[in-house]
Formats: sequence, C-alpha cells, structure tokens
Amino acid sequence: MPESLFRRSAHPCLLLALVAVAFANQAVATVGRVDFVIGDVTAVSASGQRHALSRGEELSNGDTIITNNGRAQIRFADGAYVSLQPDTEFGIKDYRYEGETDGSERGFFSLLRGGLRAVTGLVGRINRSAYRISTPTATVGIRGTGGLIQVLSDGSTLINGSSGIWTLTSPAGSIVVPAGTSGIAPADPTIPPHETDEGPSLPPPPPVGGLNNEFRQGEQVNPNGTPYPPLVTAPPVPALQSASGYAAAVAYGDGVSGFVSSGSRATANFDAAGRLTRVNFVDRTSSAASDFSLQPDGSHAESGTDGILAWGRWTGGVNLGSGCGTPPCPVTYGPNQGLHYVVGLPTPTLPTSGSASYALLGATNPTYVDGAGTAPGTFSGKLDVTFLATGATVGMNLNVSMPDGKGYAIGGTASTGTGSSLFSGSTSNSLTIAATSDVACTRSCSASVQGFFAGASAQRVGLGYSISDFESTVVGAAAFKKQ
Repeated sequence: MPESLFRRSAHPCLLLALVAVAFANQAVATVGRVDFVIGDVTAVSASGQRHALSRGEELSNGDTIITNNGRAQIRFADGAYVSLQPDTEFGIKDYRYEGETDGSERGFFSLLRGGLRAVTGLVGRINRSAYRISTPTATVGIRGTGGLIQVLSDGSTLINGSSGIWTLTSPAGSIVVPAGTSGIAPADPTIPPHETDEGPSLPPPPPVGGLNNEFRQGEQVNPNGTPYPPLVTAPPVPALQSASGYAAAVAYGDGVSGFVSSGSRATANFDAAGRLTRVNFVDRTSSAASDFSLQPDGSHAESGTDGILAWGRWTGGVNLGSGCGTPPCPVTYGPNQGLHYVVGLPTPTLPTSGSASYALLGATNPTYVDGAGTAPGTFSGKLDVTFLATGATVGMNLNVSMPDGKGYAIGGTASTGTGSSLFSGSTSNSLTIAATSDVACTRSCSASVQGFFAGASAQRVGLGYSISDFESTVVGAAAFKKQ
C-alpha cells in the first residue's frame, strides 16, 4: 500500500479495513477469464454478490454464471474452455492449476440447467478423474477433449462426445460415450444411463462478425482501461519418442483369464501425441519375447503422459505376437475391455537407502477381461517404497471398484532384485487381497502385480495388475509420482 495513503488515513479502523480488503483480493485466485459475452449474462460470486458479466472479466472458484437469454465463453488457465448456451447455470466448484500437471490440478464444475460445449485443456490430460461436470442427475467424466452437455427440462442429462470418449455416471450405473454417439442419464435415478439416438439440441454458435459486441483480443482490459496480462499456461507435455531402451508393464486378457507382463530392453513406438502403438520386450518372469502391436481398427479409450511415463487402454484389434501365450493372436477388445499399458524409461540405478511415498499420477479404468456388459471401473492408490542395497520393496495400497458393486484392495509388497528397476509380486508370495464389498471374493481371490521404476532418480513408478475373483478377472495399469 503506498505510504501516502497511510499518511492521509487518520483513522486506524479505516487502515485495518483497507489492509483486510487488500489481503482478501489476493486470496481470491483467478482461475479463468471471460472470452466474450453476448446478451444478458449474470455472475454470482461465492459470497452471493451479483453483477452483469463482462468480457475480459476474471473468474474465481465459487463463481456461478447464469446466461439468462445470453451466451458466454470462459477460458481457463490450462487452456480449457466452455461455451455456455442461453438459459444456462454453470458453476466453478473447485478448479486448481498452478502451471504444471503435478497431480494437484483439478477441474470440478456444475451444470444445473441449460447446456454447454466443452473443450478440455491440460487438467485431466494425465489424471482423467481430475475433470468432471456434475448435473442434477449425473456426473460427466472425461476421456476425450470435447463434447456437448445438456440438462433437459425434466432434469435428465444428455451428452454427445465430439472427440475422444466421455463417461456418464448416475446412481444407477455408468456408460462410456464414444465420439459421435450420445448417452442419456434419465431423471429417474433407478434407471441407468444408456445410449440414445437423441443428441443435445444446443443452438449453433453465433455467426462470426455478425454481432456488435463480438469479442476481440485487443479489447481485454482491466476496469481502469489498462490491458491485462494473458493467463499463464504451461507448455505442452512432451511426448515420448519411438526408441529402444524402455521398460513396460502390460495387463490384458483372453476373455477368461488375465495376464500381466513386464520387462526391460523394450522397443516402443508412439504416435505424435505420445500414445503407444507397439511395444516389444523381454518378459521379466518368463524371459520370453512379448510383442504387442495395436491395430489401426482400434483406438485409445484413455491415455496419458507426463514425458517420463505413458499409459493407456487400447480397445480394438491387438496383435499379441510371440508373447500371446494362451490368448488367441490377434485379439479384438470391445469398449468394456482393453489392453492396459504403462511405458517409460527405466531408472538406471535405484537408490540403495531411504524411503519414499508415491501418489497416483494417472491410471486406466480397470476392465473385466470378458467385457460382459459391465463398464470400466475406477482405480485409486498409493505406494510406499523402501530402498535397500539388495533392491527396493514396494508397499501396495491399491483399490479397484467396479460398477457391478465389486471392490478390491491389494496390499502387501512387491520387490525388485539387486540392481534391477523391475518388480513383481503375487498373492502366492508377498501380496494380499481383500474384498471391499460384500459381492467380491465370495469364494476366492488372487492378484498379481508387475511394474518398474522410471526416471533418472526413480521419480516415477509404472505397474500393471490382474485380479482374479473366481468367476471374473479384472486388469488395469497405473502410473505414480514420487512425493
């Protein structure tokens, strides 16, 4: 605060009030900015204050935008944006982005009525569960980059993914919505979401150049008329490059059984976005060559990368090559199945002392190997690692939840050998598995995990897992970051 202001302010209460206002303004972090406003649009702050929304305005957590008979487009700090249609109520519930995708980022929003077009940014690119939009009847999750969402007059939620794959979840179940298709969560909470031929009936965008208040970059100004600086965004996450010398863990199935394979000296091929297209490696446990080639008829149901690890789930054709073992070669995985993978540059030399905790960086949605009508589930967990001269011991705290009510917790440990960055464990030796629901492990359960340390100083861990529940088998893959 300028010194002259203190000299002019004779009353101490006034000074305290001014200081309090200054600190309050600093505490309200800017999360996004208004690209343009057309017509009657109102902003409501977390404290309940209302005002007409204007272009160039900065927005904060807790703000609600009500478009009335107007439109608005909001751009967030990670590059994402939403275009709000007329008669829409959109809330910024919890948005966090500090300029890098370090696991703390999130984008949680609400759509209480109306409709919007959404394009995602860096939030959710690595951890898909970090981005969601809640409506009165459902939660929309991200497995892609764009889509349309509408709350119908009866309260039901209708979505259409324009790219990637989105999820639609209600109290009665969950479905995946691939690009070009639509899904609906009915107003009746006992009826599960399902596919529909009906798509969101959002009005088209306004014609460019046909409006007097068309947004222009040069018109973004502060209330005093001075230009404000652009939002700071992080540079794009670097993609892994096709090369040899990788480590990999792959989890997959033959429709009945689940398999986990991991190894080093891997040759991996990636597309321009850093998504795996083929990996060939020597399996840790069998010493046999494992070759997985993703065929052009399929797609990545989900994927992520942070420049050290790349992970994803592939649906469609896969040539299992010389590493097929029991499964037929090739195989084709449906939308509720998949080849789960995590690939990265292995740590050349592990620490020989100390300990570290690893938080979840990203994961695939676990799937049943038979894909029998059950949508993919959810995964959470952390790792606690002890480094010794004889190798590393990886403490497991992994949780898998499936839409049919089955839930599992994998505990115990998996170990590397001396001088190796690869680890493995199973319930026949060092792992434990427990049911977290009444319908899981009713007769017997077993689990196996294989993985590796990645990065120059073991700052990442990638792993694949398989859970057998007598009549069904679940597989998945995950990536972790040292804390």
